[in-house]
Amino acid sequence: MTKIAVVGSGPAGRTCSMSLADYGFDVDLFEKDKIGGTCLNYGCTYITGLREMADILNDLSILKNKKIRLEEIISFKELQEKISKIQDKIRNKLEKETKEKGVNIKYKEFKEKYEDNYDYIVYAVGKKYPKSYNGYENVLTHRDIPNLKELPENILIIGGGTVGVEYASIFSDFGSNVILYTRSKILKEIKDEDIRNYIMKNLVNFKIINDKDKFEKLLKDDNYTKILAIGGKGLFETDEYLRIKNKNKTYACGDCLINGGGNTPISRMEGRIVAQNIYNEINNRELKKPNYDLVPKTVRMSLTIAYVGKQTNKYKILKSHIGKGNFYKVLKSVGLNKIYYENGKVVGAIIMTPCPEILPYFAQLIRGIDVYNNFIEVHPSTDIFYKEFRT
Repeated sequence: MTKIAVVGSGPAGRTCSMSLADYGFDVDLFEKDKIGGTCLNYGCTYITGLREMADILNDLSILKNKKIRLEEIISFKELQEKISKIQDKIRNKLEKETKEKGVNIKYKEFKEKYEDNYDYIVYAVGKKYPKSYNGYENVLTHRDIPNLKELPENILIIGGGTVGVEYASIFSDFGSNVILYTRSKILKEIKDEDIRNYIMKNLVNFKIINDKDKFEKLLKDDNYTKILAIGGKGLFETDEYLRIKNKNKTYACGDCLINGGGNTPISRMEGRIVAQNIYNEINNRELKKPNYDLVPKTVRMSLTIAYVGKQTNKYKILKSHIGKGNFYKVLKSVGLNKIYYENGKVVGAIIMTPCPEILPYFAQLIRGIDVYNNFIEVHPSTDIFYKEFRT
């Protein structure tokens, strides 16, 4: 039986290992830390726990008509402990699910000398993230934040991408004084100025600075906890079929790719592609290329911003309806939605609705599939989209 080692149990590696097991291969999944990888333990899933608490505080603040801080409800230490317990439960579920597929999980570091014991190797080890900024080492990374016991009073966040903005929004909602430093614009992928203005006016609850001199002073200010939220680097260069260049029978998937990865759905997709290509290679079948078109993305602030496709000059604006997650926000703001057109066809969308699950429907519509033909809205969250596409 073909023996395969998958290194890393994050979204890419775990998905790949289970897919390989489905093909009938003998699969060892190596994990030197915790199953679930960065996503579950330090990234998107962990941030979800923080964000949901921030949403509760926002709703209470609207109801009370005053700012409710985290420590009035629960201590930061207790919140961290509750999130950790939920992560433990999810890890146990992932481990059970993976083992039931027939994957052998080895909680140990994979060493290069082990490669000789396997017919194929798949690397899914994630990015290499910096631990310092321009020589300044007194910074926290995404791996440090789950270990914080106290809520910092003042926070300096370095980086204006999705992760930096989400951290800034959450900790500001908790009651911290947050300053975010970015060398250019925040959330650069959102180019629509109407949307950007709405975000800056209604959703940004923290201070943004671009001035390097001000940043350098804050960097040296011991009153600020510094959080580093800049992107990491991929480790492996692959061909179009995700085979690592200059290495025989060795693949890579997920964030460790130099020109791949990016988010959990992409990583899982790449994991499945690698498994299929190993099977196809062994059986002399045509290899498959990953498809990176129309991947929905989200930014979680006090409203979730989800977007896909192009942002063009031809669009329709739709205001979010009252519904779950929006009812109390009517007193403040409920979000702005845009559908973008080109040559009479939908080519993209940005939505701020409590039902971002609608976004995959836009992706299908952009591909030319009339998914709205028999679509029934999720009342009351998606009424606006149902009405638009039925007319």
